[in-house]
Amino acid sequence: MWITQTIARQSIKPLVVLACLIACQFCVAQPQADSHLLAVEKDGKTGFIDHTGKVVIPFHFDQARSFHEGLALVTLKGKQYFIDTTGRVQFEVKYDIIRDFSEGLAAVNIGETRIPNIGLISNPGKWGYLDKTGKLIIPMKFTHAESFSEGLAAIKDGDKGAFIDHDGKIIFEVPLDVTLGFSEGIVGVLYRGTLSYLDRTGKNVSPPLGYGPRGHSFSEGLVPVEIKGKTGFMDRTGKIVIEPQFEDAEEFREGLAPVKVHSEETTWCPREPSGSRKGFTMKWGYIDKTGKLVIPAEFESASSFSEGLGAINQCDQGFFVDKTGKKIVLGKFSYVSPFGDGLSRIDIGVNEDRWWGLIDKTGKMIWGPTKDR
Repeated sequence: MWITQTIARQSIKPLVVLACLIACQFCVAQPQADSHLLAVEKDGKTGFIDHTGKVVIPFHFDQARSFHEGLALVTLKGKQYFIDTTGRVQFEVKYDIIRDFSEGLAAVNIGETRIPNIGLISNPGKWGYLDKTGKLIIPMKFTHAESFSEGLAAIKDGDKGAFIDHDGKIIFEVPLDVTLGFSEGIVGVLYRGTLSYLDRTGKNVSPPLGYGPRGHSFSEGLVPVEIKGKTGFMDRTGKIVIEPQFEDAEEFREGLAPVKVHSEETTWCPREPSGSRKGFTMKWGYIDKTGKLVIPAEFESASSFSEGLGAINQCDQGFFVDKTGKKIVLGKFSYVSPFGDGLSRIDIGVNEDRWWGLIDKTGKMIWGPTKDR
C-alpha cells in the first residue's frame, strides 16, 4: 500500500518530537528518533521532510510520530500503521498503546486506563513486544514494559520488576517503578522515590541518591547525581569524581557539561513594553571533567554541547557558544535548540506572536518560520 497526496503551496507547521514524556518528572526510557526525516504538519495533516526542507512523504496522515529504526507510527482514518521511509505501509497495529521501535522490538499495550484529569494509571492492562513485521514476539503478560536499550528492557509483572532480553528471558530481578534505560552499561532505576544505578548484573553501583526534578543517564563515563541537595558527577564504579557543589547539571557532551550555580549578582533582562523586567541569579556555565568552570556561569539556561556548539537561551534571546565561550548569533531568535544532524529548531517572537522553524549551522532557514499554534 502506497500513500500519496497532491501538495498545496501553503504554510507548513513543524511538529515537536519529544524524546520522553515531558509531563513526568522522571521519564521512561525512550528510543532515539531517526534524524533523516522530520514530521511536519500542514492543514491538519502530517507528512515528512528531509534536512533540506524537501517533502519526502506527502501530507496524508492525521497524526505521525518520528522514525525509529526505519519505521514511523502514523494514524489515518482512525487506524494506526507503521510506515517505512518511502511512505509504504508495513503493517497495521491494533493496540491501545504503541511505543517506538528500539533494537528491533516495540512495546505494545492493551487495556491500560488512567484516572481522568489526574493521569494516574487505574488499570495497567497487559504489555508485550512486536517485531518489525508486526508479529507479537514476547506475549502480552506484563503490567509495565519499556523500550530495549543495550539488549535489555525493564518490565513489571504485578509488583515484581525485572530486566528481560530479546527472547523475553528474565536476566535479573529488581524493584522498579520506571527506568532511564541502559547507557554505557549502567541503568538508572527509580523506585518509590529513590534513584539507584545498576550494572548489567543488577548490582547497585551508586551511593544513596536524591533524584531531584529528573534523572540522568551516563554519558562519557559520568552522570550528574544529587546528594544532599547539591549536584556532582559519579563515574561508572559509583565513585563521586566531581564533588556535589552545583544547583543543577546536565550530562557531559564533547568533554563539557552545563552546570548551574548561585550568583550574588542579579542579571537583569531588558524591560518589556509593559515596563516589567525580569532578572536571574541562578546562572549556567560549563565545566570540564576536572570540575573546572571553563565557560563562566553567566547564562539563564544552557544545553549540553552538540556538534561543537552549546545552545543558550536568555532574556528571550537564543544564541550559541563554542567551546571557548565565544558567542555565536545566527539570527534574531527568541529560542534555539541544540543542533542535531545539522539542524536547530528556533523560535521567532514570544507568547501569542511566536513563529518557529528550522535553521542550519549557517543560520539559513530551511523550514518556516510558521505560526506556532
